[in-house]
Amino acid sequence: MTDQSTGKRIVLDFGDFSLNATLFDTAIARRFGENLPYKVDLTQWGNELYGPVGIDLGEEDPVEDIPDGGIAYTNRGGLVCIFFGQRPAWPVDSIGRIEEGQWRRLLENYRMEHLEIRAA
Repeated sequence: MTDQSTGKRIVLDFGDFSLNATLFDTAIARRFGENLPYKVDLTQWGNELYGPVGIDLGEEDPVEDIPDGGIAYTNRGGLVCIFFGQRPAWPVDSIGRIEEGQWRRLLENYRMEHLEIRAA
């Protein structure tokens, strides 16, 4: 995992609100960014949101912990995962981060069923 961003900014649009994020400089994050936009039906598990992006981006360097505001991908189901207080159920590839603590808005919202991820 790296903390260097690719400079590719993305928007996580939940319908009622949007968050800005930046992708990391990893092979999977670059592939993720190349296939934008995504429309994702979300499932919430504790303080994690996840859903299928409809593409297998592979696996690069899965890690067991993602910081709050972290965005990850797992090829187990081709899922994008957004963490805001939950630990992954299995190792995932960290691909980006929600900017400037904006992830805290996720703690305030309880009906996040759909997500559009697009270039900023």
